[in-house]
Amino acid sequence: MTPEQIADERSRGRRAAATAVVAAALFVVAGIWSSSLGTDVPERNTPAELRYFDRHHGELIASWTLRGLALLLLLAVTRHLSRALKARRPGEPQVVLVMGVFGPIAAGIGTIVAGVALAQAASSFADRQFQTIGAADDAIRIASLIGLPSVAGFLALAFWFVKGCLDAMRIGLLGRFTGITGIAMGPGLLLASGVFQFLLPAWLLAIAAIFAALPLRGLPPAWEAGEAVPMASARERFGDALEEGVRTTPNGEVEAVGPAVRKPEPADGGPAGPPRRKRKRRGTR
Repeated sequence: MTPEQIADERSRGRRAAATAVVAAALFVVAGIWSSSLGTDVPERNTPAELRYFDRHHGELIASWTLRGLALLLLLAVTRHLSRALKARRPGEPQVVLVMGVFGPIAAGIGTIVAGVALAQAASSFADRQFQTIGAADDAIRIASLIGLPSVAGFLALAFWFVKGCLDAMRIGLLGRFTGITGIAMGPGLLLASGVFQFLLPAWLLAIAAIFAALPLRGLPPAWEAGEAVPMASARERFGDALEEGVRTTPNGEVEAVGPAVRKPEPADGGPAGPPRRKRKRRGTR
């Protein structure tokens, strides 16, 4: 990359960083709102659950809409990181960028539509004269079918988190903490979304610091170099530290060091050498 391209990328990165901070805040607010709303939801009683959602339809739509907007804002992060990855690794599969664009859009719009559909289903069921369990199950099933695009979006996001963050970490765009956390975010969004909806904002803040060139532990090297700069593995760093800390003799032998090692005194001001052994004279006892 040329210096002009790096400067233009840094300018886009600052905008993506600001968007990531807003998305993190929306995720936190939506998570807290959804948690407070879900504490009083009746369990194992679909008709009562729909009646509860009808009484709190405004809060239901608002919390799901905030989460959908946060997912849509995630597009700025996935697109910027994918473009930076492609610029330093031209052979990067195009599917990474495609999933990074499709995932946030489908998940965001699908989440908003699913929230509205659930609120509408709850309102329609509450207005029914005969509120049977079968009618309640049908209403939930229809709302779930309407929200299927969000499932496809989350699957695409899971793929992008695993593949995109792994490749970005390999070429030096992400550190080990942000890279490994991003990789874990993929399956976490599908298997434990309740937990990862609070871990995702923390990851977004770390990514925002990297995009804005304000990391606490130093900027990953590939951003400044404009090319792939693979980060040294823990084994390589450990090997370098050993090589620097161990001194060897000209013959390649390891020299003993430490406070318990006593070096021989130099004789007659000359260089230090091994002590001479005294020869025993013949005829003496």
